[in-house]
Amino acid sequence: MMLSRDARWVAAAVQAVIAWEWLVSGANKVLAGNFPQGLADTLNEGIQDNPNGWYVSLLQQIVLPHSVAFGYVIEAAELFIGIALFIGVVVLIGPVRRRGTPQYRLAVGEVAAAMVAALLCAFLCVNFHFFMGDGIFPWFNPANAFDEGITLDTLMPPVAIVLFFVNARLLVEMTEMPVGQYVQRGIRRVQALADHSQGKPQATASVTDGASPTI
Repeated sequence: MMLSRDARWVAAAVQAVIAWEWLVSGANKVLAGNFPQGLADTLNEGIQDNPNGWYVSLLQQIVLPHSVAFGYVIEAAELFIGIALFIGVVVLIGPVRRRGTPQYRLAVGEVAAAMVAALLCAFLCVNFHFFMGDGIFPWFNPANAFDEGITLDTLMPPVAIVLFFVNARLLVEMTEMPVGQYVQRGIRRVQALADHSQGKPQATASVTDGASPTI
């Protein structure tokens, strides 16, 4: 089933809003000039009285010892999310590129980048959610009656996952490859990596399944 034009325009509008939020956030960090150097102080202040003990331990053991490096990674990741999602908006609202049409490979790469950006968006927002002291699921809390019921960082991950699947569906349409074939290719690549790590020779794909013998 193909994505309708209306569905792509709605997804593009949502994706544009999210892209702008991440682009502004990443640009502010870069323009400030001291975000990586100040990340440790921000984290140490933020984890005070944080009820998510497991997450606090994760930050203290992994992130804080390398806070400057993580700061640069966060800056780059936020800028990438904003730029990739913005470019993906252009592909969403434009005609579906098919094999043999001009700029086909560029469009495929842009959609793939938007998919990666959507996953990064969800991952970072989940981290921000726990950093703010929220639980796994939002719940009623009358003590915080003057705060928003569900924060943006809590709402963003499921929206980002929806955008991931919308772009994935568009990618399937553009490449005209059945979803099952994508799954089979992914399984073969995972198996090849496992065999390589164990020193086993790589097995060639069967000619009968219609797949390329190379992995």
